[in-house]
Amino acid sequence: MIVRTLFRMLWVVVAFFLAALAAVVVLFALGAVWAGDEIRAAAPNHPLVRHGGEAALGFVIFAGTVAPALNALPALLALVVGEIFRIRSWMYYVLAGGASLAAVPLLVAPASADLPSILASQYITIFAAAGFAGGLVYWLLAGARA
Repeated sequence: MIVRTLFRMLWVVVAFFLAALAAVVVLFALGAVWAGDEIRAAAPNHPLVRHGGEAALGFVIFAGTVAPALNALPALLALVVGEIFRIRSWMYYVLAGGASLAAVPLLVAPASADLPSILASQYITIFAAAGFAGGLVYWLLAGARA
């Protein structure tokens, strides 16, 4: 019984890190595409854009501005609630993952920021999509057997 519980706790940690990795991959991939599109729209005749480098530059810009804001606390809270209450629903983990990552731009926004403009931005959509992916990966690995 104790060994089973210890193994479960270890597996939850591993599954959380794998789900977080999946969420970060999706976050940076979508963010790089979005930032590359913005660069292409802003400077269509720039040599970097003409040679197809806007995606790489978009990745660098997006990663540089978003990476310092990443915070695993909301996702960790959703994971703990799911494990304590033995929630096995895929919908809980997908929605909780999306909500926890969508909350990150709101949590790190300065107090002077305009909340409606943050909610309407692409950041919320990109973060939520990445959270959905991370939540699904966690449910597939460990949440279904909570």
